[in-house]
Amino acid sequence: MIDIALAVQVMIWLIVIGAFAASGQASIFHPLGVYLLFHGIVFVVRPLLIYYLHFDSIFIYMQIIPTAGDYLKTLAVSSVALVVFGAVGLLAGHSRRVGSMTPPPDFTRNEKRALLVTTLLLAPLIAYSIKASVGGAVTGELKGGTYVLTGASGYTADAQMMAGPLICLWMAATRFNPMGLLPLILFVGYRVYCGWARWTIVLFFLGLALVYAWQKGRRSLPLWAVLLAIPLFMLFQTLGHNRDYLQMLLRGESVRRAVDPVTPEEQFKEKYDTQEFANFDYLCYVLKIVPERTGSFNYGCQYLQLFTEPIPRKLWPGKPVGAPVGFFSLNSFGNFIGLTVSLPGDGWMSGGWLGVIITMGLAGLMLGKAHQWFWNHAGNNVAALFYLVGLAMTPQWFRDGGISMAKFLMWNWLPLIFWLMINWLLGPKLVPGYSVVLPRGTQIRLMPPQ
Repeated sequence: MIDIALAVQVMIWLIVIGAFAASGQASIFHPLGVYLLFHGIVFVVRPLLIYYLHFDSIFIYMQIIPTAGDYLKTLAVSSVALVVFGAVGLLAGHSRRVGSMTPPPDFTRNEKRALLVTTLLLAPLIAYSIKASVGGAVTGELKGGTYVLTGASGYTADAQMMAGPLICLWMAATRFNPMGLLPLILFVGYRVYCGWARWTIVLFFLGLALVYAWQKGRRSLPLWAVLLAIPLFMLFQTLGHNRDYLQMLLRGESVRRAVDPVTPEEQFKEKYDTQEFANFDYLCYVLKIVPERTGSFNYGCQYLQLFTEPIPRKLWPGKPVGAPVGFFSLNSFGNFIGLTVSLPGDGWMSGGWLGVIITMGLAGLMLGKAHQWFWNHAGNNVAALFYLVGLAMTPQWFRDGGISMAKFLMWNWLPLIFWLMINWLLGPKLVPGYSVVLPRGTQIRLMPPQ
């Protein structure tokens, strides 16, 4: 039965890909293209590896034993999520301009001046954030399975995330001048040295690829992005096994493994049966315990955290951990520390099958409308960059679910918001003008101000 379900899972994925290609809307700028890639990795390839190669390390970590029914249910929920997101996203995001893409205009002199001022203003904040992270000021502890900062605030810890979009802006402003590779290499080197937040590297390169394709007037991934995908994946996997990998290499230390695999099968499993792309396993956990063991759903109350998350804990010592209203904790029924529920799992926790349909439908509607808006403003540098940077963040939303997208989007949009405001301040100001047509022979007498 599971063999048939896996075949159906692959067929549904391929059918949606075919519908996407036949719709005339297919491009790397469509959110459905990003979700299809995400779904293919975590909800098509991953369950095949679990079933045929017995990938079970994540289930052992979570302390659950899924049944065949759990497995089939997880396949069904993930496929329904794909179909709903794809159908709504295509309908809401349809644009007649998709086939007529042309390269955007060069940045104006005023836009470049505004970008320079933006960089000078934000660089000290980014440097301070990096210094706090490297210096050990960013500390925290686990509370109920959630990592809570006890040292520097989250604003101090996350301000360094503005470096990525700033570099993207400069690469776009200079039309990807080779001189821009220096800050790019420094940024990636720092992220690799830290080892944590590996997704910032992946999403940064996705953003660069999107901006490059937009500037070149093409709808497909550039060749350099395709060629970099494999080493980027290897780097992602390496840091997943050992966050201090680069630091150990610089110190001349050898990287040791807890278990030395013997057979090729064990070597393959040890290398790829990790948490990086295990959202199928996490979704299986969510479906197994909600609502049978939790006794309820959370009815979307997790989104109330949007109102409490921006308040620093130093100003509100008693701030609730996570959502201010919670019906259950996933860690009460196993070990879910450091794991993510995914967008379909977030929908399931909100209200079962109906929650999945509503959550994925709303996500498809919002991203579809954003896609339509992009094509209507693709020739506007500011508008297009807002969309492209936001689109590059969507894999994080698909992976995490919940409100994490809002936080990542805020930090990645802040440089563009500053750039937009400073561009307006430095640019010419338009004031309303009025004209009056006077009859021939009219005499005008100027009066002194009263």
